[in-house]
This record gives sequence, structure tokens and C-alpha cells, in this order.
Amino acid sequence: MILTPSCGELSEYENQQVDEALSDSLFSTTESWGMNMEILEEEKLKLRLKSSYTASIKNETRNITKFSGPVYIEIFNDEGEPETEVYSDSAVYKPDDATFELFGNVEVLAPENKRLNTQYLMWLRNEDKVSTPEALTIVTLTDSINAIGLEGDSDLRNYTLKEVTGETVVN
Repeated sequence: MILTPSCGELSEYENQQVDEALSDSLFSTTESWGMNMEILEEEKLKLRLKSSYTASIKNETRNITKFSGPVYIEIFNDEGEPETEVYSDSAVYKPDDATFELFGNVEVLAPENKRLNTQYLMWLRNEDKVSTPEALTIVTLTDSINAIGLEGDSDLRNYTLKEVTGETVVN
């Protein structure tokens, strides 16, 4: 008796098994503790990020990095000098569209002694824009403004507030 190998079509069940095996191999998770990351563009430091714990998750439909806090982000200006600091309890970074979402006790320390506090902030890094639909407070040397909702630049030089209340000191 002579046996000859032959190739035939796979059944629907066998195709499904192959697809599942390939999908599993395309999924990856990387964990790090004590994360320090720097992003350079055109040989200039643009961002420094530190967090206690980091998990990067990548598969065919999702590419995100989760940071657990405290989370600290330092943003540098075009000259490579520190300009804005951001603190939060946790964050999610989506590298495909360069978006950070910051969660819990978010504090932004911006130029001109401006401070923003909120519970959620989205930062579109490539556009240098921030926004939140949440309650927030902006404090300067002379003003304190409360609002619900903000859209503006990450350095808080230009922004639009919604549902505003506040106090100002007039000399």
C-alpha cells in the first residue's frame, strides 16, 4: 500500500480554528513598572512622561497604552524648554492618533501661573488641543473660574469655557 499526501480544502470549522490561532498570535500586551518615557521630534524633547505602571495593548482593532499613577507629563515648547506640567491618577494613550485621555485629579500647570483642575481631560497632542466636558476650575494669580466644559490650547493661553461662574479681584 502506498500513501500519498494530498491537500484539500479546509472545512468551515478548521478555517475558524486557523483564524482564531492567528488572531491570538496578533495580540500582544507589554507591562512595565516605574515607566519613564521621552518623545523627541526633530531632535528636540517634546514630552516627558512618568508613571508607576504601564500596560501596552495591541491587536488588530486596538493599540493603546494605559498608565497608572501617579502620572506625570511634562510638555516642552518649540525651543525644548519645559512649558506645561500635567498630573493625573491615570491616563490612556492612543498612538495611532496621538491622543491622551487623563483621568482622576487632573491638574495642569501652565505658563503665566495658570492652573486647571478637572477629573477628565483629553489632549490631542498633534493638534496641541485639550478639552473636557467635565466640571473644571482655572486659577490664575488674580482669578478663579469654574465651568463645565472646556476647549483650548494645551498651554491654556487660548480656551473657550462653557457654563461659567467665577470670581475676580479688581484693584
